[in-house]
Amino acid sequence: MKLQNDGYYEEEHGSGSNMIYVYMVLIMSVVILGVTAIVFWVNSSKSRNDGSGYAAAVAQRDAQTAQSANTDSGSAATVISDNKLTSDDLDIWTLPDTGRTTGGSKSNKNNGTVKNLTTGETVIEGSSEEESGDKTITADELAKGKTSVYDMPDKENIKDEEDTQENDKKEEKDKEEESRIQVKRSDGTKEWVDLSQDIERNDYDYANLKYQKPVMNYFEEGKIVSKCGADISANQGDVDFSKLKKAGCDFVMIKIGARGYSSGNIVFDEKYKDNLKAAKKAGLDIGVYFCSQAVNKSEAREEADELLDAIADYDVKYPVAFVMETVEGDMARIEALNMEDRTSVAKAFLDRVYDEGYTPMLYGDKEWLLTMLDMERLSDYDVWYAQDSKEPDYPYEFGMWQYDSNTSVNGVSGKVAMSMSFTDYSK
Repeated sequence: MKLQNDGYYEEEHGSGSNMIYVYMVLIMSVVILGVTAIVFWVNSSKSRNDGSGYAAAVAQRDAQTAQSANTDSGSAATVISDNKLTSDDLDIWTLPDTGRTTGGSKSNKNNGTVKNLTTGETVIEGSSEEESGDKTITADELAKGKTSVYDMPDKENIKDEEDTQENDKKEEKDKEEESRIQVKRSDGTKEWVDLSQDIERNDYDYANLKYQKPVMNYFEEGKIVSKCGADISANQGDVDFSKLKKAGCDFVMIKIGARGYSSGNIVFDEKYKDNLKAAKKAGLDIGVYFCSQAVNKSEAREEADELLDAIADYDVKYPVAFVMETVEGDMARIEALNMEDRTSVAKAFLDRVYDEGYTPMLYGDKEWLLTMLDMERLSDYDVWYAQDSKEPDYPYEFGMWQYDSNTSVNGVSGKVAMSMSFTDYSK
């Protein structure tokens, strides 16, 4: 049973509390309606600005995305289903499962490790390394072409290799030139001749040559160490040997005689006696020569004996030379001889001269000395080398060089051959 006072309180106060709830609901409804209006107004503004409904555009985009996803999913599913491919097969870079450990090697997943399936080489990007027995290659080395993974050669290495090959070729050419020499024959043909390793080479420095025509000199330490001479025979006529000496000549090579290239008879130069006397009087050192056409050793010794008798009364300090040559434009007796025969004839003459205490000397040009004679058998004798040039190119040792066979010099009215001696035979 209720008391009268309690019922009055509920009526009076419970009714006021209910009104407050009503007001709150109304206020919240107004707020919600306001927010909804604002959102609607914003959407309407965007629709008016881009010419289409924003919601429709969003719906259309979502529909297209869903359709594309369904299509790609279906295609991928078809490819995988039809071909039974694995995820590794779809990796175009052939990347291995770097998270696995094989054969004691360790590598972290996605550490930049690539293995060439052909060569088996492992490429590790940057400074990362694979701890295995395989060759470790950094990305820097790959960029510089120092790996066979992509066969990229280093340009500097290529240049070094080309330079090395070029040097090797040059060395081979130098060795070939040291062992062979080219000879130009009188008929214009050329041939390579193998040089003997048993014959001593000359060591002249031709940079020390100085030619003040008609005199050629050779210098050592700024001083002239050579001697200059002229070849004299009846062909030069009357020679003024005093003028010849003043012109720079130190010695003369005087022709004593010759054997006829057709008849085989020995004949003496008609002016040899006058030339020997005049040269001695002028103070010139004297050497002599004989032009041989001997076809055997007996004839060679005969020629030497005739020459030795002719010079017995004269002071001959310079060499006694053996000259043997073919005859241009005609047949000569010696053309029937082979190399062995010619060498034997020359040696017989030179031996005879040596036996009498003179200095024997062998005359000839490059063709004659290197292709007509066996110089190994004649290597004990000095050589009088004939070559019209600024520098001689005879490889072996030689004592005298006829550098000009047709020049002019004071004291001789006609042309004369000039020679230079590297040795002072007068001593």
